[in-house]
Amino acid sequence: RLVKGKPELLIEHSLKNTGKKAIDTTQYNHNFFVIDHEVVGPDISVKFVFAPVPTRGFKDRAEVHGHEIVFPHELQGKNGVFSELEGSHNDVEDYDFRMENLKSGAGVHITSDQKLDKVNFWAIQTVASVEPYIHLNIEPGRESHWTIRYDFYTLPPAPTQ
Repeated sequence: RLVKGKPELLIEHSLKNTGKKAIDTTQYNHNFFVIDHEVVGPDISVKFVFAPVPTRGFKDRAEVHGHEIVFPHELQGKNGVFSELEGSHNDVEDYDFRMENLKSGAGVHITSDQKLDKVNFWAIQTVASVEPYIHLNIEPGRESHWTIRYDFYTLPPAPTQ
């Protein structure tokens, strides 16, 4: 749902176990954001509250700088990157990501009320995606609820020289 008067989108989930066995699974969102139809390259930044450590190399297509994934050049065609990211403490505070388009000044801040179980990162020329997972364990007759929040914002203008 959209939050009235705010640049926010809430995806509110519920899952009820009507069976006889526990549901023990993970759930994730692709978060395929295309900001202003820009290609993925030096103007795209993906920020984490923890220092992400890729389990697979990004080759020369992406780099980790502290708490951020950046792109030294535009990605070409389907020559992208994919990796699970380590470095999280697997808590609620780590489910906190920002994707920003430095050229247009647009960004999205993604958070949840659930603990981060794991996170993948995926990008090709047209889209960069943080794919966070949560763990669900729902006993028979019980229901689980969780919310993912997307706050949209604009970056302050870059200082002129």
